Amino acid sequence: MPNLLPFALSLATLFSASLAWAACGDDPRPKVDWSGCKMENRNLQGAKLAGADLSEARLDGSSFKHADLSGANFEDARMRSVVMTKAIMRDANLQGAMLKGSNLSGVDLSKADLEDANLQGAFLIEARLEGANLQDANLQRARLSGAKLRGADLQDAKLDQADLTGADLTDADLDGASLFDTKLGNATWTNGKRCAAASVGVCR
Repeated sequence: MPNLLPFALSLATLFSASLAWAACGDDPRPKVDWSGCKMENRNLQGAKLAGADLSEARLDGSSFKHADLSGANFEDARMRSVVMTKAIMRDANLQGAMLKGSNLSGVDLSKADLEDANLQGAFLIEARLEGANLQDANLQRARLSGAKLRGADLQDAKLDQADLTGADLTDADLDGASLFDTKLGNATWTNGKRCAAASVGVCR
């Protein structure tokens, strides 16, 4: 009787590969599984992707303007220079995500998990980050003017040379955070105090 094991194994490999391709080719929809997919420079403006799995996906240069990404999983995703303005990302998981140089202005990231995310040089102007987890996040040179950071966890976050002009940091946890040359003019400090317009590095 011929040994059919190698044939069966090759069929299984082909079948699993086709399944993976099919998942990456699926149309945008809530809870779609795009984990690990290569999707650079995609236009996903206004897409309904609530609860979608994009963990470890490669999304550099893609656009998610006005998209619904609430509860989506972007853990360890590569998202350099993406545009996510006005997107809804409440409760999203962005642990370890690479968002260097991305535009997240006006994004709703309330209660999102951005622990250890790289947001170096990112635009988060007037972003909503109430209750967000930003522990160990890299926010160096990020622009957070007017951002809502009330109750956010910024323990050990890197905020060096970031722009927090007019940001609301009421009840935020900044224990261990680095604030070298950080612009804090007119920001609301953790204790509710309004920082002086010339505050840099320290709320005065």
